[in-house]
Amino acid sequence: MQRHKLILLPLLCLVALSATAEVTVRALFNPPRVMLGDRARYIVEIKETSSTKMPEVEEVKTLPISRTGGLQLSNGRISKGGQQTSIYNGNATFSVSQQLIIDAQAPRTGEFTIPSYTFQYRGETLRVPAATLEAVERTADAGPPIDELIFLKLDAPKKLYVGQTTKIVLKMYISEQVNLRDLNLEQNNDGFTMTDQPDHQESAEAFNGSRYRVLKWPFTITPINTGNQDLNFQVTVGAQMPGQNNRQSPFGGSRGSSIFDGFFGRTEQYTLHTEPNQVEVLPLPTTNKPDHFSGAIGSFTLKADTDRKETVQGEPIMLSIEISGEGNFDRISGPSIAKSDHWRSYDPESKFTPRSKNDSLQGTKRFDYVMIPEKAGSLGLPEATFSYFDTVAKRYVEMKVPAIQIEVSPSNNRSASNIISTNTPPNGEAIIAQPIQYELSIEESLLTLDYQQDATTAVDDGSIISRASFWTANACAALALTGACLITQRKKRLTEDPAFAARHAAKQELTVARKAARAANEIESFYPAAQKAIRLAFTVQTGHNLRAATSSEISYYSISDATVKEIQYLFDAADAHRFSKSGSSSDLTKAKAALERILKAI
Repeated sequence: MQRHKLILLPLLCLVALSATAEVTVRALFNPPRVMLGDRARYIVEIKETSSTKMPEVEEVKTLPISRTGGLQLSNGRISKGGQQTSIYNGNATFSVSQQLIIDAQAPRTGEFTIPSYTFQYRGETLRVPAATLEAVERTADAGPPIDELIFLKLDAPKKLYVGQTTKIVLKMYISEQVNLRDLNLEQNNDGFTMTDQPDHQESAEAFNGSRYRVLKWPFTITPINTGNQDLNFQVTVGAQMPGQNNRQSPFGGSRGSSIFDGFFGRTEQYTLHTEPNQVEVLPLPTTNKPDHFSGAIGSFTLKADTDRKETVQGEPIMLSIEISGEGNFDRISGPSIAKSDHWRSYDPESKFTPRSKNDSLQGTKRFDYVMIPEKAGSLGLPEATFSYFDTVAKRYVEMKVPAIQIEVSPSNNRSASNIISTNTPPNGEAIIAQPIQYELSIEESLLTLDYQQDATTAVDDGSIISRASFWTANACAALALTGACLITQRKKRLTEDPAFAARHAAKQELTVARKAARAANEIESFYPAAQKAIRLAFTVQTGHNLRAATSSEISYYSISDATVKEIQYLFDAADAHRFSKSGSSSDLTKAKAALERILKAI
């Protein structure tokens, strides 16, 4: 027995060593040689490789660079290099990498070396090799430094509350000496939900005494995690700089022309980064938090009114509550109506009217409630309360709907059945029985059939209601009427409620994506459909546009840990396949089962 243990121990050690990912580190300057005044990028790449499974990256926030070699270092950021799977002779190798990038600028000509140093990673000490940058004199025909010709600026707040929606503006400044050929804007801000990339707006500005063309991208962001959250953007552009064969295009190139000029001349690729930017995301306070707080954050006013001040018992009136101001209207739900023995109410219809076009943060959201009095008298409408968090005052604000008195008259309505008069006139002659006519309420009109008695049928023989055809006709008419009401209401809501229309569209897209994923016989067609189905399912559930969300953004919303893991597995498997182009029928079966469990859990 003891001998078996001695044999088993080395085997366990061997398995543990084989399962450990190999980590390599390299450092370099890109480019390694620059003209004085231009910037280079100091890049430290950390790569993990394993033969058993895809390694999980441990994000490195800082590098302990003790000596800079005389260089000016700024604008540190992280770039995830992605995952890669390679198969050779049946053996798979999984790798994942990340790059830590810092801008470097030399104060003078010469060679500048950042010496080797160590840092901690997964409990191990890793060594970063030395890297050298050479700076040379600027030539006479060289243009201005690139950082003065084209650069990014981000206008964003330094502090936000979790769930607080705000606007930010990304600007790209382009010197009039620069001609753009193309650009690609990227952002990977896992701590925020963000509107889809908008079309840029073009303008002109003066900055530091020079005139620039400016591209602006307005975004609306909402933080979903507390703590310091990175908010950075990257733009890759193809540009023709001064001194790079500056023959003018026959299509223009002078002031007032489009910035996408320069069809002649040498174009180079440049990657621009915003300065490192972090937003401190604060949690909402729990002290004095109202029980009915639904997530509204901003500054609002409330107004309420009814379409009538008088009604009859059983006949509905419309209570309209308008919430106006500035804030995250997409998270504002209708104020809760208190229960009342005197009134019956239904969930409200809502409509948002922006103050200006394409502005989702300023405007008015209106909620229309149907209120039906259950008794007669001078009745006050039940209390309705709306609460929000005021980011300026840093406290919760509670607003109540002003008391509205409604005069409710007794209802003269009697049974909806025909009531027959049996009175006999003084002369003793019998009269023809006539039904008593009265006006039905709105609810009664929807639920009561407009039945016309057949003239050839006696009114008192009771035979009409004993016929099966009578009940069949009434049932069919009731179903048809109910269906027509529902269809009409749905069409109206699709027209007037953008949020409802967006969810409706997402549901239709989800049905198509789910069918495509189920019908897929190959991994190539399954993974895109599966990822699309998951994103659409969460779009329908949350009301937020998550069609381009990452697995991390999706996991923010309330689901179980098991579902989070399955979502991560499916997204990781999709990324691994995209790089390796490998997979089997068993992988497809497993992935399909995981997708069904995810969609069932949402």
